[in-house]
Amino acid sequence: MADWKPPPAPKKDKPKVLLLPPKNKDCNRVIQYLFGRGIDYQLIQECISDGTLYESADYHNAVFIGKDESGTPKYAALRGTLGSTFKQDASGSDKQYSFRLLAKKPADTVHLFEAAIDLLSYATYLKCEGKDYKSENLLSLSGVYQPKKEMKDSKIPIALTTFLSANPQIKTIVLHLDNDKVGRLCTATLKELLQKDYKIVDDPPPVGKDFNDFLLSYLKIARPKLKRERSDVR
Repeated sequence: MADWKPPPAPKKDKPKVLLLPPKNKDCNRVIQYLFGRGIDYQLIQECISDGTLYESADYHNAVFIGKDESGTPKYAALRGTLGSTFKQDASGSDKQYSFRLLAKKPADTVHLFEAAIDLLSYATYLKCEGKDYKSENLLSLSGVYQPKKEMKDSKIPIALTTFLSANPQIKTIVLHLDNDKVGRLCTATLKELLQKDYKIVDDPPPVGKDFNDFLLSYLKIARPKLKRERSDVR
């Protein structure tokens, strides 16, 4: 037994280091891009002011920031603003802390979106309808959620599980996922996984593929033409 050695201690995952692109001196192109997508100007300015949105210096991408409970940036989604479909997460992004706008007072409902622009489109729509988006919890899922072949084997997206564990008062989850095949499958899967513990409301965009499509239609704005670009995301 002299050769016996204790098993090695399990390796701990190193905390992710978020590598944010350098900030541009202003956010003019990001503002112009989002305003062209129908997003409310004041809402854009509020996101810039609270550090959840900026313009990168290198490629003038929109950078959507997700912060942890202490307000430290942990996630960043990069989106092209110069007429391309470029999408990518910043290196070291932790999907637990996706882009979100949280209610100013405790609320028992959370609204779920695939991407930050869909979330901002919904907030703009609420504002246009004279409703206070600051009374709602709005959470993005950091892109398309991929369920497993068998629904029961699928996992709930980590951005949502992190939010729900930090907010035990939540009773209702409203799904605003896309009107395409993937979005409908994600909706059915999340409903199956969550309906035992929460009231699930399926509320896809009434018009178009996603909530930005719907907002542009609602505001009677022509959708900007984008050139396709290879995406390295996920």
